[in-house]
Amino acid sequence: MALTHTAPSAEDTLGSPVSESAANVQNAALDLVLPHLAGLDVNAQLVKRALIHCQTEPEPSVERLCHPPQLVVYANAGWKVATVSIGGRSGSYMVELARVGEHNQPLADRMRIVSGDEPENVALEISLHMGQPT
Repeated sequence: MALTHTAPSAEDTLGSPVSESAANVQNAALDLVLPHLAGLDVNAQLVKRALIHCQTEPEPSVERLCHPPQLVVYANAGWKVATVSIGGRSGSYMVELARVGEHNQPLADRMRIVSGDEPENVALEISLHMGQPT
């Protein structure tokens, strides 16, 4: 059987929608990482995506859904270095460290799980991956 390359679905890329309140909790957790990254001189941005499922005339009780937020870290040249998200059940930081091969071919990301109460270790993990002094 031949292997084929398929594009990821929106759910793979953006994550399954969560309630707005859950997204707010995840945003707050990712916000805790930003000052640690800035202290290590790492360029990062918090990406927030909203998704609303509703009818043409929604009722007030319709829950607003959002895609889980992600913290994306770039190298100075603009290459994505890492993506940080929050585990929906565990509340842990999921750190995806981008990798490339010898001729800049993309390799599978290296995954790290960091406890939800250690945002400084997320920043340290990313900084070490980038080869920056800590």
